[in-house]
Amino acid sequence: MKYIVVTSAYAPTSTAVPERPRPACAGQDPDIFFPEGDLGPTLPQLTKAKQICARCPLIHSCLQGALERGEEHGVWGGLSTAERHELTARRAPGPLSVAA
Repeated sequence: MKYIVVTSAYAPTSTAVPERPRPACAGQDPDIFFPEGDLGPTLPQLTKAKQICARCPLIHSCLQGALERGEEHGVWGGLSTAERHELTARRAPGPLSVAA
């Protein structure tokens, strides 16, 4: 419900709460996002999960949250477990190499 508040001190102000974006995965079967691996028979399931993520308005914050929490399983932010591990490995500072 939306109300308009009018006082002598302020102009008309809406008290309506802005709508938040809804994740594309809301209402989907959670099992879709937790395939048993990244290859073979689970590939269609993994592909379906990534397609759902691709149309999600929260894909970036979902991935960021998964990386911050260290999610070990499932598709988060459009990336599989292996893809997130690869991304994290590329971002992590490695030992300094000295050219000989």
